[in-house]
Amino acid sequence: MLQERQRHYQFGPFRLDPAQQLLTEGDRKIQLTPKAFQTLLVLVENQGRIVEKGELLQKVWPDTFVEEATLAQNIFTLRKQLQGGRGDDGVSYIETVPKRGYRLVPAVRVEEPLEPLISHGQQVAAGPVKARGKIWLIVVFITVAAIGELLIWQRVHSARTRSRPMLAVLPVQNLTGDPNQEYLADGLTEELIAELGSLNPEQLGVIARTSAMTYKQTNKTVHQIGKELGVDYVLESSLRGGSGQVRFTAQLIRVRDQTHLWTQNYNRAMADVLVLQDELARTVAEQIRVELPRSAATRLASSRPVKPEAYDAYSKGRYFWNQRTPEAMTIAENYFQQAIRADPNFAPAYAGLADCYQIMVNLGQRDINDGFRLAKAETLKAMELDPTLAEAHASLASIMGDFEWDWQGAETEYKRALELNPNYATAHHWYGEFLAGMGRYAEGTAEIQKAHELDPLSPVIGVSLGQMYCRLGQCQTGIEQIKKTLEIYPDFAEGHEALGEIYGYLGMYQQAAAELAEERKPPIGHVDLLLAYAAAKAGRIEEAKNRFQKSEGRLDPQQKNYYAATMFAAVGQNDKAFAQLENALRNHDPFMAYVGADIKLESLRSDPRYRKLIRRMNMPVPDVVAR
Repeated sequence: MLQERQRHYQFGPFRLDPAQQLLTEGDRKIQLTPKAFQTLLVLVENQGRIVEKGELLQKVWPDTFVEEATLAQNIFTLRKQLQGGRGDDGVSYIETVPKRGYRLVPAVRVEEPLEPLISHGQQVAAGPVKARGKIWLIVVFITVAAIGELLIWQRVHSARTRSRPMLAVLPVQNLTGDPNQEYLADGLTEELIAELGSLNPEQLGVIARTSAMTYKQTNKTVHQIGKELGVDYVLESSLRGGSGQVRFTAQLIRVRDQTHLWTQNYNRAMADVLVLQDELARTVAEQIRVELPRSAATRLASSRPVKPEAYDAYSKGRYFWNQRTPEAMTIAENYFQQAIRADPNFAPAYAGLADCYQIMVNLGQRDINDGFRLAKAETLKAMELDPTLAEAHASLASIMGDFEWDWQGAETEYKRALELNPNYATAHHWYGEFLAGMGRYAEGTAEIQKAHELDPLSPVIGVSLGQMYCRLGQCQTGIEQIKKTLEIYPDFAEGHEALGEIYGYLGMYQQAAAELAEERKPPIGHVDLLLAYAAAKAGRIEEAKNRFQKSEGRLDPQQKNYYAATMFAAVGQNDKAFAQLENALRNHDPFMAYVGADIKLESLRSDPRYRKLIRRMNMPVPDVVAR
C-alpha cells in the first residue's frame, strides 16, 4: 500500500499543512474555513507571483458563480487571522495589487518528508502529490468574510434597543446542479428581500441584499450570522428544479435559541416564481406575527406570473448594475433590455434600465440630456406597469432632483418610495444625499445611517456615510468610516476617490495623491481635477495648474466645469470659479444639485454671487457648518 508523501509550507511564523487543511503558528492552531484555507494555499503555492482574481475564483470556486466581493472578503478574513496580535493589518503577508489580484509577500520554504515506501519495500520517485479532490456541492456553505469586528457592536447594540424584529434573508442555495441557474437563485434572494421588506416596515426590518449576499455559501452558524447582523430571525431557502419546474424549500429560524419555527416545500412552474415569492413572504410574516397592512396584502394577492427568461435576464442585470463600473453598466443595460424583450410587461426591468442610464451619465458614458431623458421614459413606463414599485419612485426622485432640479417633486417621490418600502436601503441613501444638497445635513446623515443599518456591508453606502460625516465637520470620523469600508473592499475605486477628496480638502496633498493614483482608478478627467484641487489647497499652485491642463480633453466639457470650479475656488480665483459654475449651470450638470453641500466650494460661501447662484436654482441656501 502506498504511503502518500505530503509537503508542508513554512512562511514567517506560520506552517501550512495541506493534507490536514491546518494552519499553525507554533502551538497555536488557526481556524480557517475550507475556502479561506484553499485561497491561502493557492497564494502560498504561487509565492511572489501576482495571482489574478479570475484565477483565484476558478481554483477556489470551480464551476460555481461567485462575486468578486466574496474573494475580497476571504482575503480580509485571512489578513485578520495572519495579523494575530502583532498590531499590523495583515497586508505585510497578503498584498493587494489593484485591478489585478493578490500576492503572498513573505518567502515560502517547502518541507519535504522522507521518501514514501510501498508495501514491497520499493521506493517511488519524489515529487508533489496532489491532494485527494473533494467534490463540494453548490449548496455547501462557505464563509466569505470576517466582518464581525467592524460591525458587531453597532448591530448588536441596535438589536437590544429597537422595538421591531430584524430578519436576514440568506442567499437562496442553488441545488439545481446547473451553475447557470445561480443568477436565478440570486434574483430570488433579491426579490424575497424586497417583498418581505415592504410588508410592514414598522414591525419588521429586513437586511438589504448587499449585506445578505455576503453570506452566500457561508458555513457560519445561524447564531454567528445573527450576532454579526444583529437580527432576530434568519430565513434559509434552497432551489431545485428542471424541465420548467422549480422546487423551493424554506425554513424560518429564530436566532436566540436557533428554533426552527416553520419549514415548507413548494413545487411550482418556473413561470410562477414571483407568485411563489409572494406566498412565501405572506407565510413568513404570519410566522413572525407581523400584521400585514391592507396595501401589502392586496399587492401579494395580485401578483402576476413572469416569464423565466425575463426574470433571469433581470437578475443578471441587477448583479452587474451593482458593480458600478463602465464595463458592468454596458452589460447590465443589455440584460435589462433582454428582459424587456422577453416580457414587455415586467416593470422591474424598466426601473433597472432607468437606474442604468443614470449611472451611465455619472460615469460619463452617456450625454447628460440624452441619458436622463431615456431614464425618465423607462421610469415612467415602470410606474405605469406597477405604481407600487418603490424602485421606480426612487429612480424618478433621483431624476427630478439631479436633472430637473424639481426639489419639491423629488422629495415627494423619495417619501413615496420609502412609504412603499421603508426597508429599501438605496432610497434612504439617495434621499440622504438629496437632503444634504438642500443643506439639511443632519437629516441627510440620519437617512444614510438608516441605509447603512439596513445594508451594513454596501461599499457605496459606507463611503457615502463617511462623506456625510465630513460635511458635518467630522472629517476624521469620515476618514475612519471610509477606511473601514476599504478594509473589506480594498479595490473599491469610489472609496479611494472619496478619501482623496477629503484629504485634499484638509490640505493633505501626499495622502490625496496616493488615494487618487491612476492604478486605483482608470485615468478619467475628473480625477486629474480632484488632484488639481488637492494641490491648490496645499498651496502647490503650479502643480494645480499643470493638473488642470492635463485634464483638458479627457472629460466631456459638460462634466468638467464643476470640478474646474472647485480648483479655482481653492486658489482664491473666484471669478474663474463662478464662470465655470455658470457653464455647469447652462449644461445642467447633475453635480450642480449638490453645489450647496460640497465642501470643496466652501470658500465661495461668503461671496454674494454664491447665494445668488443658489437662489437661481430655487435651492435653499445651506447653513455654514463649523469645521
